[in-house]
Amino acid sequence: HRQALMSPLWCHTAYGCGQPAVPPQLGARVVGGEDAVAHSWPWQVSLQYYSYGSWRHNCGGTLIAPQWVLTAAHCISDSINYRVVLGMQDLSEEDEPGRVTVGVEKTIVHEKWNS
Repeated sequence: HRQALMSPLWCHTAYGCGQPAVPPQLGARVVGGEDAVAHSWPWQVSLQYYSYGSWRHNCGGTLIAPQWVLTAAHCISDSINYRVVLGMQDLSEEDEPGRVTVGVEKTIVHEKWNS
């Protein structure tokens, strides 16, 4: 039986948390949902790893403090270098306005996580 424990990531950034600059549309959910209003969830991040010449989305995460991202423990591997991308609406658009890319300095996986 596996537990879905979370892992904080230490990132050097001053990107803000809290109230969105653009009010989100509420009501729709993930299953059968709809695209979010651009930049209405600024604390949502893309955790990415580098492979075969490009950065690839691995998991989502949440900015919980100016330099901390929380993600699921199964998303982290000691042998991989990560980066966090904030301000994205479209994962396929490399030059999206408002996008901020930050290297991950440290990962901490909960000691009770059994991968």
